[in-house]
Amino acid sequence: MMRAQERSLTPRSVARMAISFRPMGEARAWWVVTAWLEDGFVRWSSPCLDESHEHADMRAFERRFGDCACTLPAFMRAMNWLDAVCFGAADLESVQRACETNPEYGLICEDATRLEEALLRPGRSHDL
Repeated sequence: MMRAQERSLTPRSVARMAISFRPMGEARAWWVVTAWLEDGFVRWSSPCLDESHEHADMRAFERRFGDCACTLPAFMRAMNWLDAVCFGAADLESVQRACETNPEYGLICEDATRLEEALLRPGRSHDL
């Protein structure tokens, strides 16, 4: 039996993760990916990519990044790396650890549930 089929969501696991991209040398970061655990596999999606995860949706990318649209090559390298990380990960915590130990890709992971709660709370600008 494949090890990936044995994976399961543990009670302490993060349910959804929001991943931001901060291009090297840029102070700003943009949310670009949502990742989640489904049937024991880490799945992910980005509004800046097509369904295959291989090609950028240029309109969406330019809308999101505006004056930093020249970062497309670095963004695509980060997305290719993230795809490989998610393919081999057993849980979202593994993805977060990989992002933390490989800062050169500029990916920052946060629990999406915490972000949603912060957005719904009064005075939310202090939480984000």
